[in-house]
Amino acid sequence: MHLCRALAVSEKYDIIVIGAGLIGLCSVDALAARGARVQVIDARPGPCEGTSFSNSGMIHPSQAMCWEPTTSRSLDLARAQLDAARVTARLGERSKTLLLARMKSLGLPLRAPGCVQLHSDLDAARTAQSEYNEIGIQANILMNDRETFKRAACQFPNDGSGDARAFGCALAANLEARGVSILYGAEDLDVRRSDDRFFVRTSKGQSSANHLVVAAGTSSVDCLARMGIRLQLNPVAGAAADFDLPDESDDLPTCPIMDAQSRSALTVFEDRVRISGGWGLNDPASLIDRWHEIAPGLLLRLGEPRSTWTGLRPVSPVGRPYISGTSIPNLWVNTGHGHMGWTLCAGSGALLAELLFGDHQDRRFAFSG
Repeated sequence: MHLCRALAVSEKYDIIVIGAGLIGLCSVDALAARGARVQVIDARPGPCEGTSFSNSGMIHPSQAMCWEPTTSRSLDLARAQLDAARVTARLGERSKTLLLARMKSLGLPLRAPGCVQLHSDLDAARTAQSEYNEIGIQANILMNDRETFKRAACQFPNDGSGDARAFGCALAANLEARGVSILYGAEDLDVRRSDDRFFVRTSKGQSSANHLVVAAGTSSVDCLARMGIRLQLNPVAGAAADFDLPDESDDLPTCPIMDAQSRSALTVFEDRVRISGGWGLNDPASLIDRWHEIAPGLLLRLGEPRSTWTGLRPVSPVGRPYISGTSIPNLWVNTGHGHMGWTLCAGSGALLAELLFGDHQDRRFAFSG
């Protein structure tokens, strides 16, 4: 049970964060660690119930390149996305280090490193390897029956994995224990700015703060629009399906397996197998069909999914997140992470705190609105 309470009109904070997903919670973690009095507000009934809910589990700086299909990109956009991938990959490496350390501090299990990405043939894998090397990512060619289902693949030894939602729930509980106010089920959001303070009213009451951080995924667009800020963010649907572990699980993949064609992954967790990902999918049926092609024996053993899920990822035009201030003083944004939210959450939160507290200037993820 979440210890939430309606706020009195006079409740004041240093910082209010809109969004209790991975990005919002990691932002709060970094801000609270500096002594700030922070409140988190989310319309959903608990933590990580948006795109964080059914994540593939991959902590993959390797996948910093935008997932937008290549047929719809102009040359200029492709170059911009490549530049964005380089800086996003660097943030991903920093974030992975911070995230794994935070998981350990919360008592969460750490998994063996590495992820694998399947390709149509060896030439395609080598082409992909060259593209990854171009943005500074180590990618090895792998041919191993257990990890590649007899397909050519790129292997990323520096990637990792973990249960994103388990982390989010553990972090939320840790934040509450440290005195952070978290309001769940706070609907009918209204934001106003007066006398250099932000006043946030929801169905749970009203509070105010010197700083406001918007980290609400695709809902960030509407939140910022209330203050006259136009945020370019594309809501791109993804899907997932969870399966019970088969009776015989000794031969299951030991690391997450990505499929380059469908932009999806198969991940074995402690209590389930998950297929997730895709671009513009409203249900996971096509992903399941694709994995029936890749690993028919395994999918036959898995049977029917025990649950399915769909959600909208917040995707910026070039695939680089927005982590910066805005044209309104003390109004901050931390969103647009697309398929990289789990990978980038800890690093994005740390960077947001550094910017807010004025530790240094960083324009790599600046928002111009």
